[in-house]
Amino acid sequence: MIVGYSLVIQAVSVGILVYCFTLFSLSWLDEFSSNRRDVMITISCLQVGMGVLGPLVGRALDKFPIRNVVLLGLLALVLGLWLAQLATALWQLWLVYATLMPMAASMMGTLASQTLVTKWFVERRGLALGLSAMGTNVGGMIFPLVVAGWLLDLGWRDTFLQLALISLVLVVPLTLVVLRREPGAVQLPAGSSAAAATGEVDLPKHWSAKEILTTSLFWLPFLALVPLNMTFGALQFNLANFARDAGLADAVGAQLVTVGSLCMLLGKLFFGSFGDRLDHRVLFWIANAVMVAALFIFLSASSQLMLVAGVACMGLAGGGILPLMGVIFSARFGAASFGRVMGFVMLNVTFGALAPVAAGWVYDATGSYDLSLWALLALIVPAVIAIVRLPPPQSTR
Repeated sequence: MIVGYSLVIQAVSVGILVYCFTLFSLSWLDEFSSNRRDVMITISCLQVGMGVLGPLVGRALDKFPIRNVVLLGLLALVLGLWLAQLATALWQLWLVYATLMPMAASMMGTLASQTLVTKWFVERRGLALGLSAMGTNVGGMIFPLVVAGWLLDLGWRDTFLQLALISLVLVVPLTLVVLRREPGAVQLPAGSSAAAATGEVDLPKHWSAKEILTTSLFWLPFLALVPLNMTFGALQFNLANFARDAGLADAVGAQLVTVGSLCMLLGKLFFGSFGDRLDHRVLFWIANAVMVAALFIFLSASSQLMLVAGVACMGLAGGGILPLMGVIFSARFGAASFGRVMGFVMLNVTFGALAPVAAGWVYDATGSYDLSLWALLALIVPAVIAIVRLPPPQSTR
């Protein structure tokens, strides 16, 4: 029930705010007569806001009932959708996406879901995190296809109102039923298979913010994940533009998002399943190798078939980001402080927010995304080398 619930709230929040963005961006390009860089600033406002709010929301998830945090996030989402559909200028969308939307994405999205699952699961936590993270892609498969039809029939403003209504209907009843009680203390029994895999055998340790931010246990994986996150963001949020540049219909953009979401489901299942069994560095190298393949395909993509292949690689690699974050940081910091740790990890999203804007700016200046894609390839190389020094899981939590 916990995994299923976390899957639903991520499908709603991430499906609407992240996966449907590339479809809305086409409507905003036409309505506000804007360039691609300025439209991409909208999603960057969301990502920067998530990074800023992450530490605060993470601490709240460790301190207050998760049910209350999720319902507050739902309120922010519904209010944000209602205000956004009233926008008459692009800067008004920036304002909504910098304030209310980050609250929704943090409080009822990945951060809340991973914290919830980590606090409930001990054995096979990696698999549980991988299955839970699939919710973002369930939303990524369903909502873009629904939204694509609504955009043709209703326009983007009425589509926002429909999404607000659906969010209320799906999330409120489930939250009240499933989160009637909080998880108990999480501790691995000595000698268990999970204890042997992670080294988590002692009483949970409560990490302070100072302790988290002054250890390589945090900073090395945090920084190594930045290029992977940036590359995924640059490709994902420009998928509709890649399709348009290849001379394809705008509806193909929604299909590409769905393909990417399906492949991310497979990626999350793979990385989640093996997160409890394989060296985390090996999993990191696999994710980056597949993402490099995606970049090379996008550099030469000129047909729908090539775009599908590139999106498939992007999805498989991007699907590993959330499970990797979950298993790497939970194995090194434990469940007791997971919300706070992941709150700081969400600052990673702030760095990733630069990529879509930079890619859009490069396109506006040169007429091509190639320069930005080569730059992302260059950033991945040092991250792949640095992860060799990833410290092993700690024995005290």
